[in-house]
Amino acid sequence: MNTRTRTILAVLVVFALLAATAAFAADGKAQGTITVNGKTTKLSYAYARAVPGFFDKKKEDVEVILSDVPLEGKALEDQFERMHMAADGKLHTFEITVNADASPISTSFNHNGFKGPSPSGLSSDDVFTKKTFDGKTVDASYKSAKQHEFFGNTYAFDVSFRAEITRKAKPVPPTAAETAAAQKSPQAKVYADFMKAIQKEDLGAMRKLMTKEQAKNLDSPDAKKMVGMIKAMAATDVKVLKVVEKGDTAELTVSGKQDGSLANGVVHMAKEDGAWKVQREEWP
Repeated sequence: MNTRTRTILAVLVVFALLAATAAFAADGKAQGTITVNGKTTKLSYAYARAVPGFFDKKKEDVEVILSDVPLEGKALEDQFERMHMAADGKLHTFEITVNADASPISTSFNHNGFKGPSPSGLSSDDVFTKKTFDGKTVDASYKSAKQHEFFGNTYAFDVSFRAEITRKAKPVPPTAAETAAAQKSPQAKVYADFMKAIQKEDLGAMRKLMTKEQAKNLDSPDAKKMVGMIKAMAATDVKVLKVVEKGDTAELTVSGKQDGSLANGVVHMAKEDGAWKVQREEWP
């Protein structure tokens, strides 16, 4: 891998606990290919969404997903769902995060052609060309300078894309009554126990409080290290503000401090075997 490659911390992708989500617009258009270990895949669909800046929360980054198949619903909103679909050979994606200065700051792949981990970072030698980046539309091309290598895998890309940039609607603030009820809810108690388990780095307790699907990630040999890093990055002074229960699923609106600033998040929960479990978290 190029010595100037900058790897963006990918801890939260592994667990899909702190991944930000937002609604995407209709399919954009992509052209070009990605090549992994000699296998070339054509990409035809593009989706873009604005998210808080990775390095500066006061600015916006734009996350772009380029795919060989059309995406909607959970496949668009949940990185972990795309990982599962890729493992099953149902999709192949190349994903790019572009900062407010129209410069790429990270890339990632969902592709079953990789043997072992897939690359998450970028090389300063690769060529990103902006045509339009005005807060409404992203129109650009991106080409790897050469075939890269990552833990024995080879990959390259040569793509162009155009998509409308979407933004998540601002939530309606909860009432005092909704907050009082939420803080007494069974979902809030489970989430509080889950946060305590993270602080103690107690993988056993975390496993009992997570959905079965998410708990599988704790089987990773690097799970202890990843939990330690999540602990270091987790929001503090977290308060539950609202709970919305829909059958066997629920969403907690929460607030907390990240990097010294107040932030709002959403905790997705699901009921399994009669008990509420944490599915994933979304923070700016």
